[in-house]
Amino acid sequence: MSNPPDTDTVSPAEYKHAMRRVVSSVAVVTTQTQTERDGLTATAICSATTMPPTILVCVNRKASALHLIQSSGIFAVNFLSDAHSSLARAFSTRGLTGETRMGAGTWTKFVTGAPVLPDALSSFDCVLEKSMTCGAHEVLFGRVVAVACTEDSALLYRDGFFRRVAPE
Repeated sequence: MSNPPDTDTVSPAEYKHAMRRVVSSVAVVTTQTQTERDGLTATAICSATTMPPTILVCVNRKASALHLIQSSGIFAVNFLSDAHSSLARAFSTRGLTGETRMGAGTWTKFVTGAPVLPDALSSFDCVLEKSMTCGAHEVLFGRVVAVACTEDSALLYRDGFFRRVAPE
């Protein structure tokens, strides 16, 4: 491997501006312990590998749900349909308790016991396999133990706004 050139990075403002131009799926990541439930809205999520099925989620280290995910070792990634914009807002509003956020939806459970949204576009029930710090975020790797899907349209996020897919 060759040595990369010694260069400066772009400013955080430039980076954020460029990333806001990218259309992202919107998901609510949920978890629970024996006594608490919480979650957060996330857009930095992708498939890490299919062998074994593993999903990657980036979570701000200040997120209230992060310590619950790490202590319980379970989480669910619920990709939202275009009917879920109010749920996405509830889970992205600072200052709300986990139970207040969870009250914005109707939940079920699959294998791990993490809260799963039954009418989500797709849901991934996960066991936390690995966690690593990257700047202001924690990168979580979840081994997927159950999935469910619907045929609804996806809720998207671009330029700070939730959007819907326009029909062709």
